[in-house]
Amino acid sequence: MTQKTGRIKIEPLQSILTAREQRAFLKKQIADKGFPCLSLSLNVPGFPKSNPTVQLFFSHVLTDLKYFLKANLIELSEDESICRPDDTGDFYLSPCSGYGKPIEEIKQLCEDFEGNHSLGRFIDVDLNDAQGNTISSGKSKPCFFCGERPAIECRRMEAHNSDEIRIFMFSKMAEYCRQQRENILVKRISSLGLKALLDEISLSPKPGLIDKFSNGSHSDMDFQTFLASSAAISGWFEELVRAGFSFKGNDLTKALPVIRNIGLRMESDMYASTKNINTHKGLIFLMGLSLFACGKLFSRQDRFDAAVFRSIIRDICKDIVEKELAPVKVSKATHGEEIYRKYGYSGARGEAENGFPMVFEFGLPQLTAVEKPGEEELFKSLLAISSNNQDTNILYRRGPIVLTSFRNLCKKALEDLNAANLSAVAEFCKSENISPGGSADLLAVTIFVDSVMRADQKKEFTPLSELNDF
Repeated sequence: MTQKTGRIKIEPLQSILTAREQRAFLKKQIADKGFPCLSLSLNVPGFPKSNPTVQLFFSHVLTDLKYFLKANLIELSEDESICRPDDTGDFYLSPCSGYGKPIEEIKQLCEDFEGNHSLGRFIDVDLNDAQGNTISSGKSKPCFFCGERPAIECRRMEAHNSDEIRIFMFSKMAEYCRQQRENILVKRISSLGLKALLDEISLSPKPGLIDKFSNGSHSDMDFQTFLASSAAISGWFEELVRAGFSFKGNDLTKALPVIRNIGLRMESDMYASTKNINTHKGLIFLMGLSLFACGKLFSRQDRFDAAVFRSIIRDICKDIVEKELAPVKVSKATHGEEIYRKYGYSGARGEAENGFPMVFEFGLPQLTAVEKPGEEELFKSLLAISSNNQDTNILYRRGPIVLTSFRNLCKKALEDLNAANLSAVAEFCKSENISPGGSADLLAVTIFVDSVMRADQKKEFTPLSELNDF
């Protein structure tokens, strides 16, 4: 039975000895086959030696260790590896080989891994040779709590309170895991953003728009121009997601200058890559908001929630139409300002201020209706958006009468998706020299949101709740 002294749990010695004996036996089995073996464990004082935070930290460290060893041509035998918790904590063991490297060199690599890891003093990477002998560095490791004495001396002296050490260690592990979660989310969400751009531009054929086979109604750009632009602006996607994670405060309207600051740099890179052709200016605004909103959402909750995502977008863009489109400025009016003053349509700003209604009410249902959206569903999504969107690209070029005719043709094609109806939309765009670029931008955002939702459903994102149990 477990005894208690104050708050410190004292586990039966026999259970610890049994676990250590079992580990020693497993190492001997590998040595009997003539292989060295590598093991990973954590230096957790007191009991219990594992909890969800520790397990998640151990998982991150093990993943990092495997990549590190593989990069240094150290091979682990995954088929014969063991990874499990026991009474002495989380544990990994595997036969290893180093393509002829001396065992001392492999040991040095293990020490390098520990030494270069930000929490390396919590980690033990041990190595046994093919005869089962432990390979020791002969070095004394400093105490990770005080850093003033060797760890073995602090343990012998009982220099530190076990509860304090555990709280310190678990808080550091949780902080590390939170940062790892953020890094993984930032990279994954950013990659989904780039994929959405590529999926939209690759959808072919598209009426009046750039695709793989046609320049649509554009004489100054082509498919390659869009690829170059996508590569240029996507380099900023991680920064946008991370800005969402790091934004503090409840007034999200203050996030707009942060997003716009990054967006202006994206525009500069876009123009540099396209020789001053505007390929993605509208999308930079919409995708910038989306990426930031994802970062903000996942910084405070486990799962993607469409209502919360839309609320964040609305809060960021509160009163943006009145603030940015209504006032008369000294400088020359932008296309968006001209359209708003002439027709009262607010374009991308109005879409954002209202939480992306075109995306969630029209585009997204076409994709979420199927298990795996293909080109047909993407095209239906574009038609659904186009038949409802007050596309300012078309308004600026040809006015509201042409826009209404275009929307009606899109609606007819969506209701009866056949070659004749699709051809009618394409021919109308060609004859009127129009391009529904605003709808294409909204399609890219729709694809992005759908991708994030599907990744979340597959539980690709580490929940925050796993980092708070210690």
